Amino acid sequence: MKKKEIFSILLRTAVALTLFLIAIFNYDTLSQLDVRQLVSFTDHTSVMIAVILAVYLVKALVFVVPASLVYVAVGAILPPVTAVAVNLVGIFIEVSATYWLGRFLGKEAVYRLLSKRAAGRKIIEKDLGSNNKVLLAIRAIPAFPIDLLSLFYGASGCRYLPYALFSLLGISWRVILFTLIGDAVFAWIPMDKIIFIVILCIPVGVAWFLIKKFVLEPKKKKKADAGMQEKQNTENNDPDNEDAENTDPENENTENINPENEAAEEQNDC
Repeated sequence: MKKKEIFSILLRTAVALTLFLIAIFNYDTLSQLDVRQLVSFTDHTSVMIAVILAVYLVKALVFVVPASLVYVAVGAILPPVTAVAVNLVGIFIEVSATYWLGRFLGKEAVYRLLSKRAAGRKIIEKDLGSNNKVLLAIRAIPAFPIDLLSLFYGASGCRYLPYALFSLLGISWRVILFTLIGDAVFAWIPMDKIIFIVILCIPVGVAWFLIKKFVLEPKKKKKADAGMQEKQNTENNDPDNEDAENTDPENENTENINPENEAAEEQNDC
């Protein structure tokens, strides 16, 4: 093994271990993080926003800061429109940072980390791949933790920009609700029932995919091939496609029957 590869492995191990120890030794503080207390030292909106975005970055790397806790706190600190904008930017930073962390750690290390958690094992077992529609759907429902899913997609090597945009789009609806309504959202949105309905819809989606993949698409391909074959047969049997030179005497070389051209050529050679 080359020195560069050994250094890369040691660096990745050191980064993963450091983040793990930070999360373990500060679990109580991070899991009950009070964003309002963090920004209480200043009245400047720009400073508050900077602190909030830093919280999102920390959240992306340690995986233990509750998302709803941050959304609600930001909604209480800032004006509604500003709060929504800051939370959306924060989510973009979060899903991006965890994605690049997964890309840095590598597929093998990330899969080993995910396999230690029940939610992580589900992500691996589902083999979600890089399908943007699937990504949008699973981001829209709180079935999988945001950061674990981001880590998986980063390690899987999917393209960053579509991943980040579809992630933001899928998460945005609940970010906006929590920001504007706060904890009251749980009182009138039966989240458990929504998740149950979505889970019931999964077999329907799988069935449609299988029908489309193995029934509709082969039929469409077979029909297209038949049309192409019929077109080729028609062209081969069409007498109009014969070589025009064989039927048109005007295309014969006139130089062979024109003595004036030959005489002119002899004069030019002299």
